Amino acid sequence: MKKLIFALSTLMVVSAVSAHQASYYMPQVPNPDKMVIDGKSDDWGWIDPAFAITPDNLFEILGTPWPPAKDDWDVVLYVAWSSRPDNSLYYFARVTDDSLGIFIENPQEYWKDDSLEIIIDADHSSENFNETEMVSGQQYGIRILPAAGQPDTWLFNVPQESILWSSRAPYMVFKWTIDPANAKPLGQPAGTTVTYTYEVKQTLWDFHDKTGVSGSVEHTFAPDQIVGLTFQFDETENPVLGRERQPGTTPVNGAFQDNSNGSDFLLVPTEGATGGTSTAVESNSWGRIKSYMAN
Repeated sequence: MKKLIFALSTLMVVSAVSAHQASYYMPQVPNPDKMVIDGKSDDWGWIDPAFAITPDNLFEILGTPWPPAKDDWDVVLYVAWSSRPDNSLYYFARVTDDSLGIFIENPQEYWKDDSLEIIIDADHSSENFNETEMVSGQQYGIRILPAAGQPDTWLFNVPQESILWSSRAPYMVFKWTIDPANAKPLGQPAGTTVTYTYEVKQTLWDFHDKTGVSGSVEHTFAPDQIVGLTFQFDETENPVLGRERQPGTTPVNGAFQDNSNGSDFLLVPTEGATGGTSTAVESNSWGRIKSYMAN
């Protein structure tokens, strides 16, 4: 069954669903109570490796030759969902880099550094959400080693501080690690690498009110649902030259404005989600998946 999942995953990456550019599978978290957001992968042992997203499944939209050598830049990304009452998006990424690119002090420009952008259009309304103050979709950014006095989570392209409420706990919980712990920008000895992780638990919104949660509509996850979701890794090695790579889950630019340029994730139910560890796609799920691929 693992081989079947891998074949489906590979095919869905290059297939379009609705108007979006690429599609991936997102398995259900078997037991959300066991997920600890600490930047470590030990609570992700349940996930089938076939669901891992690696450079082989990503696209590079800035034109840099792809994929890079693994000792230059490498990543593994896991994405999962949970049903109510937890009702959350989970993701974990481990990045290996030969040069730590952390230079920017303004969180609104963290995308110029080594960072991760998460672009969400949960209900596929797909309008230009930069023009509507992030009501229908949101572009979040996270970075390790935040600038002094700044949080490490941010909602990009927003004019008012009040809109940032959904990038703060309890609606977005983010932890990171770095190895070696004393790694510094432009400080990597030749032939060595730095490894850093992102781990996030996040609430999604069908309607995101800039004034806070009371006027917003929380998204409800469900099996076989398709969620508009794009991950883009920013990779920088030189503060003068700026960002040299932006590998992500979509082959085209512009998801930060309109997620019709982004990717989709199909929510796969996990067998025994009350505590089991299997992530096999059952025969009835296979039929539903084929119907999505035909659209």
